[in-house]
Amino acid sequence: MHIIKPAAMTATLVFGMLVCANAWAEPVDSEEYAKLPVCTLSEDGKSLAVEPCRTAPAKVPMPRRPVPQIIQRMPQTKPPPKVAMPTSPPLPALDPLVKPPVPTTSCDAAGCFGANGVRYNNLGAGAVVTPSGKVCNRSGATIQC
Repeated sequence: MHIIKPAAMTATLVFGMLVCANAWAEPVDSEEYAKLPVCTLSEDGKSLAVEPCRTAPAKVPMPRRPVPQIIQRMPQTKPPPKVAMPTSPPLPALDPLVKPPVPTTSCDAAGCFGANGVRYNNLGAGAVVTPSGKVCNRSGATIQC
């Protein structure tokens, strides 16, 4: 909402400048323009030698000469030899790191009791702590440790 006013003001200003520039511009006849000398720089190179002047005529571009395009093949390189990777020993069976969530049976302002009979005390912002001091996450009617 705050950008609408500056954008409208800028558009109005630019439109007004274009209208004024075209209204005050002097019409130039093509015959008068052709009589003007070609624009050149003064000896110091900082200003025009004669004002008003006309732009220089466009130079006729030289025709391009055909040049054959030479495309050479890339040199062939041999791929590096394949190295056999050593085999790793089998991994031991891991206990599940993530335990399933525990449903809550009853909650009060201080915390909740889980279906497993453990009391989880509130820490605030959805966090609870077990009697052993482990922090768990409470989401709705479940607790995830």
